[in-house]
Amino acid sequence: MRRLGALIALLALGAAAYGQTFPEPRTIKINDRVYVLLGPIQHANRLNQGYMINSTVIVGAKGVILVDSGGSDEVGRHIAKAVRKITDKPVTHVVNTHHHGDHYLGNVAFEGARFISSEMCRKLVLETGHEWLGIMERDIGRKLPGTKPLAADVTYPADTRTETFIHGVRLVFWVPQGSHTAGDLLIHLPDDKVLLAGDVLVSRVVPTLQDGFIKNWIRTLDEILALDVAYFVPGHGDLMTLRDVTAMRGAMLRFYSGVKEGFRKGQSEDEIRKSLDLSIWDKLERSYVIGRNINRAYLEIEADSFEFQPRP
Repeated sequence: MRRLGALIALLALGAAAYGQTFPEPRTIKINDRVYVLLGPIQHANRLNQGYMINSTVIVGAKGVILVDSGGSDEVGRHIAKAVRKITDKPVTHVVNTHHHGDHYLGNVAFEGARFISSEMCRKLVLETGHEWLGIMERDIGRKLPGTKPLAADVTYPADTRTETFIHGVRLVFWVPQGSHTAGDLLIHLPDDKVLLAGDVLVSRVVPTLQDGFIKNWIRTLDEILALDVAYFVPGHGDLMTLRDVTAMRGAMLRFYSGVKEGFRKGQSEDEIRKSLDLSIWDKLERSYVIGRNINRAYLEIEADSFEFQPRP
């Protein structure tokens, strides 16, 4: 019985520790009002407890605009603590770059804030939120009873760029054609020469294409490269330069073109994988998504190959 009691106490202590221990973000100051919180780059696991994204803190005249809130209520509170180390101004607005749970399930930690996303992101959160919560719970190995999917109350329609001011900060909310997901939202700060790209840009990790639209994504990268931007903030990994974005665009184009050539030759997905030069992606974090990426590209190319035949 003593052993059982000790085991129960140990498990309880471990459970309590889970809710309190997260990797600390690396804070990068871009200027006096824009700070980036660089989080871990691994997928959600028992060690990072679902903290695996970059967030951006934009300090306005009367409050903070936070871009991406993390993967649970606990991660959200962890990010809020990091914000308080930068400023004592309240977080009044939270922007979600897309509907993947690691980027928005922390919304619930910011009570009273206004939540902003694309229209499609809101729709996808409402449709898939509990699925993403289940994925997060599975990956970290425990339940998250305080985490509830919370969709945006301010949204922007597809294929638009909307300039607005929040707390004196000029922002352009850009909803491109579906790229990393069907509901991406990018945030351009023209006066700061900063672009907050969510997972449309990633550094040191393999881009995840499972919900993506690869041809659109490459076009979006072309549009990003045309902006007057000095600081590119990805959803995961280190800040990027123009050269980094150009390299990512080139890698994605070569990947897509290689899969398309294999499809044209009638190769299977396994044969295509063997024919591709994946040396750039093989050495990055999350290289295990490459097989899924080939499948997603193959399906997109296959769909494009069907010609519409009108009924007689």
